[in-house]
Amino acid sequence: MIFFMLIKMTFKTRSAICFLAATVVISWGAVAMAADSFDFAVIQPGQPGTSKEAQPVMDALAAYIQKQMGKDAAVKGTYFNHPGPALDFLNQTPPAWGIVRLGFYSAHARLFHMTALASTRPGGHPKDIWRLIVPGQGPKDWKTLTGKVMGNMLFEPDAASCLLFGLPAARLPFRLEGTFRPLRSLREVMRGKLAGAVLDRLQYEAVQALPLGKDIAVAHTSSDLPTSPVVWFGKTDERAGNLRAILLKMKRDHDAQTLLKLLQTDGFAPADPDLPNFRQTGEGTPCFH
Repeated sequence: MIFFMLIKMTFKTRSAICFLAATVVISWGAVAMAADSFDFAVIQPGQPGTSKEAQPVMDALAAYIQKQMGKDAAVKGTYFNHPGPALDFLNQTPPAWGIVRLGFYSAHARLFHMTALASTRPGGHPKDIWRLIVPGQGPKDWKTLTGKVMGNMLFEPDAASCLLFGLPAARLPFRLEGTFRPLRSLREVMRGKLAGAVLDRLQYEAVQALPLGKDIAVAHTSSDLPTSPVVWFGKTDERAGNLRAILLKMKRDHDAQTLLKLLQTDGFAPADPDLPNFRQTGEGTPCFH
C-alpha cells in the first residue's frame, strides 16, 4: 500500500486508515499498447483526499519522472481513491503505467493487462499483513461473526475476501464494506455496531500506540501480502524498463527524498514475485489460479 501526505496528518491520513464485453477488452488492450503517452494513474481505493488535493503530489512525481526520462513530452498523473472513477478512466483514457492498491490489482489485473514493474515499501516493509479486529472480549472465531466488517482496503470486497480469507465474499458469514474512515469503524466495532474491522500493517501498528489498542483482539490474520505494485498497462516496452530503473534508484537519489516522503514509501523495490499469484479470475469464482 502507498500512502499520501496530502494536507491533514490525522490518524486517518497517517495510517490511511464491469463486466466488459470482449470487444471492449480487446479495444482497450490495443489502445494501451499503441499509446505513446507516459501518463500514469495512482489508484488507491479507500485512501484519503480527493483528486484535486492529491494533484500537487501527482505533479511532483510526473515532473521527476519526466526529468529522469529526458523526454520532451509532458507526463501527467491522476489520483483516484474510489474504484468506479478509476475504472472509467482506464477504459476511456488508458495510461501507460500506474501505482495501484493490492485489492484493485487483484480484481482487475487480468482485464487491464497489468504487469508489475516494482513494489512500494510503506514504512520500509516489503510485505503487508491484514488483520480482522474484534473487541477484546468478543468472539475470537471469525466464522461466528455476523453483520458487517469494514476497512479501507475492502472496496473490492470479493478480491479482499480472497486476499484475507482465501474465500469469495459470498461464502463469508458477514458482509465486507469499504470505508474512508477506518478509525471510526474500529470505534464502532468496540461499541458493538460492527462485527469487525480490517486493518493493514501500518494501521494496526498505529492503533497499538493508542489507548484503544489494549481493548482490541485479532480474530484472523492474513498471510504475507504484496504491497501496492507499480504496474504497466498492456505490453511492456523499452519505456517500462526505463521506468523501472528510475524507480529503483529513487531511494539513493537525494533529490527524490522529499517526493518519497510525500508518497510515504521508503523507496521502490523490485516487483514482488508473489504478486501474479493474487490475480482473480472473476467475481464469484475460486479465488486465484
